[in-house]
Amino acid sequence: MSLTAAVECLARGDIAGFVNNVRASVEAFISDPVSAMASAIDAVATGVSMIVDDIADLGRFDRVHHWHWGLLLLVLGLVAIAVAIFLMLTKPF
Repeated sequence: MSLTAAVECLARGDIAGFVNNVRASVEAFISDPVSAMASAIDAVATGVSMIVDDIADLGRFDRVHHWHWGLLLLVLGLVAIAVAIFLMLTKPF
């Protein structure tokens, strides 16, 4: 379960899958922020690659483009990295 899988479910219109993946991601962050960092880095890398892949349509809003999903993944991934770093600094090992 990852943020990337959550956005994939959202793109397919699977709201239940989206909610389950987000819930699982939040639980993973709370229980083990170090391994959850991999999911966040995956989301950032996937988001950037989707934006680069759809660079010709960047800024177009006539329909949902890959860069929309990429931007969503990039933002979610960066927020997740910040939260994971905060949790790693505050959680005793």
